[in-house]
Amino acid sequence: MAVDVDRLLDARPAWARRGAQRLKQRVSANERLRRVVLAVALLAWRGNEMLLPRDRIRPVRNLVVVMVVFDSVATWSWVTLGIAAEGNPLVARLMEVLGNGPGLAVRTVWSVALVLALAWLAARRAAVRPVLVLIAVVFGLVSLIHADILVWTTRQVIASMGA
Repeated sequence: MAVDVDRLLDARPAWARRGAQRLKQRVSANERLRRVVLAVALLAWRGNEMLLPRDRIRPVRNLVVVMVVFDSVATWSWVTLGIAAEGNPLVARLMEVLGNGPGLAVRTVWSVALVLALAWLAARRAAVRPVLVLIAVVFGLVSLIHADILVWTTRQVIASMGA
């Protein structure tokens, strides 16, 4: 039995269909409103295409996966060395229960699975692409923080070796 994913993604509950039908009737009855709705829809579509074109989803997905793995490795290093603590309370609890390595491994697998699912949806639905970009920006900032801590730690180690 094959599942038609696009049909499932397009499925709407009855209340949503009724609301969409009322909106269509209202828009079709008002010429000015129809033009505004068309302009907004066109801007949203073009904006999504400019923000993240379909052919750039895969590189962004790969970059986010690399940043997730880097975040987990860096977090493991900082927590193990006692430099920092995990900021996410759910992951911190998972690390308490399972240990630093296994807890972060579970978090990494879970995060990578979510990124892959989001990228898969972004390839099929343009409205999801800004979310993928937002996640890339957030993980980029987290990676910059880890890189900054790495540089600071390296300088401290070098300074202590020279003294």
